Amino acid sequence: MCIKVNSIVLLVLTLFLHNGIFAQVETETDEGHLTEEESEGDEPFYRLGSQRTWPFFSFLNDPGDDAKTLGIEFESYLNIGKYEIKNISYFEVDSYPRAIPGQPNGNPEETTDEIVPADGINDLLMGFWFARKGKHHGKHHLTGGFAVMLPTATDPTLGSGKWSAGPSFDYEFESGRWFAGAIALQVWSFAGQADQKAVNMLMIKPFVVFNVVKRFDLIYMPYGVSVYWNKPAGEKVYLPLGGGGQYQIPLGAKTTLNLGAQFFKNVIRPTKGTVYDLRFLVEFVL
Repeated sequence: MCIKVNSIVLLVLTLFLHNGIFAQVETETDEGHLTEEESEGDEPFYRLGSQRTWPFFSFLNDPGDDAKTLGIEFESYLNIGKYEIKNISYFEVDSYPRAIPGQPNGNPEETTDEIVPADGINDLLMGFWFARKGKHHGKHHLTGGFAVMLPTATDPTLGSGKWSAGPSFDYEFESGRWFAGAIALQVWSFAGQADQKAVNMLMIKPFVVFNVVKRFDLIYMPYGVSVYWNKPAGEKVYLPLGGGGQYQIPLGAKTTLNLGAQFFKNVIRPTKGTVYDLRFLVEFVL
């Protein structure tokens, strides 16, 4: 019942933000481009840049059911004076046959050795990066900021039970057919449930996009490289290798729908961690 209610709330929120963006109107100069003064004056305070939905399946190394996940991700922008703040917020609706060490994000330890299924929402992970407007139009773009992780999980095996925060950076490279980069964050817990173990997590989310032909790209967008520093040797790291492709479908003048599929193997993983991931992507670029 909880999952159904949250899904309805999420749908309403998505439709509200989506309609709000399409209602925005930009004023152009005679040449078809905004001047710097007009751009700053006409830019909305809030803009949703894209919404990504990640349905994926995690294949475990023991018999039984595999894990199913629906990842929801919003990328948005805030305009404050001469500065732009980029935000990415991510959470999941998970259906796990048992506790999975280090998965989802923010679950540093197994809470039980028993095989107990878990369904629910994980911890909300958010990143904020700050850039001066007009200073990132070259091939390289590097911004600094911070990340926070909130204890929103509905089951102890799906979250940390802790409030966590730390530094983050966002790097992007764009040249010709290539678009690549990485988001990295390191968070430590500073408050939360006393009976839960402390969080000390490094997360790196690389991405590589290579345009092969019009509307089709080869992509590498894994769940992420994660390191849980507090765990014993051999149980700290997830390192996925693989990739896939995506197809771009224009929806009107300003919106694109990206549909993608990827397959990964975690070549380094905890003993009871996920072996393979089959990831699908449904992305609206606004």
